[in-house]
Amino acid sequence: MTPRHNIDIQPLSAPGRAGAAEQRLFRGAPPTFTPNLAVRMGLGSTSFAARRIPAATDCCYVARQFTRQTLRRWELGINICDDTVQVASELVANAVRHGRNRSMRASSPHAAVWLALTLRPRTLLCVVRDPSRRRPRLTIPVPMEERHRGLPIVDALSTTWGWTEDLRVAGKSVWARLSLPEA
Repeated sequence: MTPRHNIDIQPLSAPGRAGAAEQRLFRGAPPTFTPNLAVRMGLGSTSFAARRIPAATDCCYVARQFTRQTLRRWELGINICDDTVQVASELVANAVRHGRNRSMRASSPHAAVWLALTLRPRTLLCVVRDPSRRRPRLTIPVPMEERHRGLPIVDALSTTWGWTEDLRVAGKSVWARLSLPEA
């Protein structure tokens, strides 16, 4: 039997006022609290969706479901959907496995792993943020071993990928850019 998951969609409220339940998910229209008038009015904004991923055994399932539902909502084709679901799942698995300090409780706000998707004119960007500053390493997997296959899969399915360290708070974002098929 497939476990039930909370997929409630709740807009993120203004910074400093969001409760724990409200911080789980943000989708769709840009937030109204931004000082940028163009973003607030929806001018020049892009499709964007983000979700906090639980540091639990079902993290990859949650990431795959969220990615698949978001791309269906954006009416993207099956080929880009399958590749993006796989990339998101691999990046989230790495973030949950390697991106959390073992001393942090999984429920701590500093231990959060976030998955974000944004649609650009010719590409789809998949970003996973975790609280670790450890650099991701692309290694050649040993034949017949199950470990160290995530980043080679991301490398094979994406146009380009990389990572960015967050200098304001502890953490990094690992991202992958996937080309959209020509219309």
